[in-house]
Amino acid sequence: MDRVARQTAFLWGRPTGLVFGLLGLVAAFGCAKPTLEDERTLRDVDPRREARFAEGPPARVFLITVAGLRAADYLDPFGHAAAEGALVHMPTLARLAREGATGLAAIPPVPSASRATHATLVTGRTPPRHGIVADATLDREGTRSLPFQDSRLLEGTTLWDAAVARSVVSLGWPTTAGARIELLLPEPPGDGLAFARPGTSPALTREIATIAAEARTASEEEAATSAWPTASQEDGVLVEVACRLIASERDAGLWLLRLDQTLRPLAAFGPGSVEVDDALDRVDAEIERLVGCLEANGQLDDTAIFVTGDVAHHPVHTRVAPNTVLARKGLVGRDPRTATGVRSWLALSRSHGRSAYVYARDAANALDARNVLRAEAERTGAFEIVSAKELAILGGDPQAWFALVSPPGIVIMDDLAGPLLAPARVRGAPGVLGDLPESTSVGFVAWGRGIRNHVRLPTVDLLDVAPTIGALLGLDLGSDVEGRPILGILRAAVEPPPPGPKRLGQDRDADARLRELRSGRGERR
Repeated sequence: MDRVARQTAFLWGRPTGLVFGLLGLVAAFGCAKPTLEDERTLRDVDPRREARFAEGPPARVFLITVAGLRAADYLDPFGHAAAEGALVHMPTLARLAREGATGLAAIPPVPSASRATHATLVTGRTPPRHGIVADATLDREGTRSLPFQDSRLLEGTTLWDAAVARSVVSLGWPTTAGARIELLLPEPPGDGLAFARPGTSPALTREIATIAAEARTASEEEAATSAWPTASQEDGVLVEVACRLIASERDAGLWLLRLDQTLRPLAAFGPGSVEVDDALDRVDAEIERLVGCLEANGQLDDTAIFVTGDVAHHPVHTRVAPNTVLARKGLVGRDPRTATGVRSWLALSRSHGRSAYVYARDAANALDARNVLRAEAERTGAFEIVSAKELAILGGDPQAWFALVSPPGIVIMDDLAGPLLAPARVRGAPGVLGDLPESTSVGFVAWGRGIRNHVRLPTVDLLDVAPTIGALLGLDLGSDVEGRPILGILRAAVEPPPPGPKRLGQDRDADARLRELRSGRGERR
């Protein structure tokens, strides 16, 4: 994968003392440059900071993802590490970036999809190698999307497999249903925010029920008029659960945490909006609360924290619906009860934001769909065709015959009725396919025990995050892992132990979903 070549220049100047002689009186202005001994003395003033960055591996690692996080959200307007008191969206994350290591551009895997990125973060593999090539794929009939939520669809050794002997906590992390994780709260099964999720560990179910009861008791009037939890409250519950576990006798070695209250404002208002900034401010407060819980329980000094974005979101203003063209040509039969419902199909487009995969029953239907869509692409300029060969190189869905990608400002939708082009209902969308790394980069911060101070990385490949955490905790991710530890941010690496046991499935419903996915793949190609 190509990596961005960026150069960031810093101009530092120090005023020197100016000496003026007047009638035998000397006035000195300015400040002298500190010596090495002065700097060492200044560092010794805060012993906690030295302890946080002491030699040796951490006892635990937190890997936190924030939906749509960019480096600009915690760096200053010039792209530099923000000084104390500087006006930034996320001051807590800015402090961690200033004291630890940060990437000016962190590059997610291609294609751009949240579940694909999260799978890369825990395996150190690209989507073609770990098997999660999008957020969802088609079921056998092709009339609905099946999200990649079952952990057994992941190929290769995951961080939670390798860390099974050290105990793992996973809160809201994608593609963990049925995973062999001691304390597991899977991602929501659909678009809802409810915590009644199949496969949740009983201990977490009880903890969340207690938190819910306390929240409703504290504000019964508000609970009677509004649904609980909201997206921001859901993030708060996850952090509250983490804080209660930190305060308990459980001391897990690996923590996976997903904070995604930014998703809805990113779609409804677009990146750079006031609503997204407010959500980022709330996320930053949750990160600050988590750090405070670690410090209050005496665990901050031997903890390492990684915070990353997942996929970049871009402003959009127009929507294009290629399925309307396929429907008019008789390649898709619409269910009249909904705008996007499919009754039958010979060729079908499924959107992932600013890109879409096109599926077909056979080669002849794929060729018909390609010819129809190519004509519309040339006429409108609203999207381009990505060939099967290019799609294979990019690591796209092997079920798809080809793909579509839209230019900046245009989002691809699944509508079957209406005009091909129309004003977009959303203001932001992810899902780019094959864009330049500059436009797909997200944020990355590493801080704490085992991490070097004040390291600035021009680029970070998220493929390297899992091997880096593996090096800190001494985990074996297998000899075929594609990523490499980011040695420049590590104080030391730990030799991994012999391979541990493989993961075991826990959810019977996952078996049926796996059979459906696999049978669908086999029939179409």
